[in-house]
Amino acid sequence: MRFIAAAVLCLTLTNIATVYGAEDSRSSHQAFNGEDKSCYAVNRAYENSRNSGRYSYTLSELQEDGHLRPYMETRAIDNLIYYRIENGGWGEGRRLPILTPLDANSGLPVFTSCKELEDAQTEEGLAFHYSAYWHRYGSSAAIEIWISKTSGKFIKTIRRYDHGAGDLPFPVAVEIMDFDRAHAMKPIVLPCWTLDLETPICIDVTSPSPITAH
Repeated sequence: MRFIAAAVLCLTLTNIATVYGAEDSRSSHQAFNGEDKSCYAVNRAYENSRNSGRYSYTLSELQEDGHLRPYMETRAIDNLIYYRIENGGWGEGRRLPILTPLDANSGLPVFTSCKELEDAQTEEGLAFHYSAYWHRYGSSAAIEIWISKTSGKFIKTIRRYDHGAGDLPFPVAVEIMDFDRAHAMKPIVLPCWTLDLETPICIDVTSPSPITAH
């Protein structure tokens, strides 16, 4: 089941890949027609985060006991993006677009009903803390967002899907951003086999290193 979900996620990455490079004119720091006005600050911070020339992030399952189970690691480097799922081999694709506040498929806002909570102290320093609602790829979730007061970029999000697993094979997902360029190094990409001649599934059966959050 998790393997099928991994294939679907890789297909999603492939479908929304683009020829745009590290910088994209859509990061205009201006509100888009149709976006939820309560989410202006969240949307601008999201654009600011994804428009970084080089960054990485980990996506993990938040288990019932509070522990994180690493699921996916992604590194965005200039015009390319590298990703691996559950300690498999690295896949490579064109850099994902700077995702706008509007979902590319539905045209509806990704973030809605944003509410600023009390500031929070994180490992990255003092952060704005928001609750909101997230919609993308036909899935929806309640989301918590932490934004650095220093950089204005996302630090961490927690998504709790409405109907159990959404676009991921588990109900609660934690995404942790890392903007240290030294951590976003180009990995070794092994040959891949494809599911449908378009979606690469790369599995390193030699000695994969574990996915860890920096």
